[in-house]
Amino acid sequence: MISIKDRATWNSTLAEEFGGYEDIYFRYEYFDLYKRHYDVEPEAIFWEDENIKIFWPHLVRDISKIEKFKDFEYYDLTTPYGYGGPLITTKTRDKEKINSSLKKFLEEYQNYALRNNYVCEFIRFHPIFKNWRFFNKSFNVEYLNDVVVINLNKDLEGIWKSIKKGHRYNIKKSIREECKVEIVSTPTKKDIDNFVKIYYHTMDKNKASKKYYFSREFLNDHFSLLKSVLVKVEHNNQIIGASIFIFWRKVVHYHLSGATYGLKGVYPLDLMLWKAIKWVKTNNFELLNLGGGRGKNDSLFEFKKGFSNDTVPFYIGKKIFDIKTYKKLSTLNPMSAFSNNYFPEYRWDLDEKIV
Repeated sequence: MISIKDRATWNSTLAEEFGGYEDIYFRYEYFDLYKRHYDVEPEAIFWEDENIKIFWPHLVRDISKIEKFKDFEYYDLTTPYGYGGPLITTKTRDKEKINSSLKKFLEEYQNYALRNNYVCEFIRFHPIFKNWRFFNKSFNVEYLNDVVVINLNKDLEGIWKSIKKGHRYNIKKSIREECKVEIVSTPTKKDIDNFVKIYYHTMDKNKASKKYYFSREFLNDHFSLLKSVLVKVEHNNQIIGASIFIFWRKVVHYHLSGATYGLKGVYPLDLMLWKAIKWVKTNNFELLNLGGGRGKNDSLFEFKKGFSNDTVPFYIGKKIFDIKTYKKLSTLNPMSAFSNNYFPEYRWDLDEKIV
């Protein structure tokens, strides 16, 4: 079992050993983004035997940095915001051998976690790669919602015809109203400022948790550290919508977005997504992930589903390595009793961050 913490080894291991999982959410740069802004440490575990290879990336959080737990030299693990989780490639088709190797790894991983004072782990599994399937017996795996994806192997006309009639009307109406869309890979300071303004406005409207109010510096680093584009919609010389799309190789993710609502005759999100679809199609990507809703298949999900009927389930995973310490930490936080399935419950109401 090898612990990887440097960019070169991390990304070369991904490329050489797990080439079928080309995605920005697994690359070191995405984890480094959170290291720079959230005081966490990236770590990836690599393990192999004669039957399987495993790459297990996560962020390590120091629990003692929470004032209430300052005397505890313990850590917990989490996936960055978005999707991720462990990757597995198999060297055999024999399921018994695969399961035997996986069991062996999980025993070693449990011992590794205890040696390093890791209390528990939270995973946002990747819906496209369906990596939750290997761990539904060893982790508490829960279905959260569906996410909408667009298969870009279809021709553009076919994609357009599959879009909901109401969305197509909104797109054409916005174009007639002379809305302009621009796609930029190196946003200016003004572009970032405009995005922050409209994104915060959207968070206000949705009464979002404060953890979703990302800093300007964090948002700006999406462009300095990651492969990404900003799609912005302008009407009457005003920015009325903007979105960040992140990508690597064949897959693009609709990542963060904001829009002005209630403008007569213009529909910034509809137009923005259509222009983004055209851009990703033109640039030979194979899949666009639009994500899900704010809750289980809610109105935001239904809006996204208007662009594609293709959906995949999204699962999360929870694992406690050190039950005794987990319970002790939870006892020290009286608010954990009201955590409402939040994990880990001892952080409830104490650490309002995205990771």
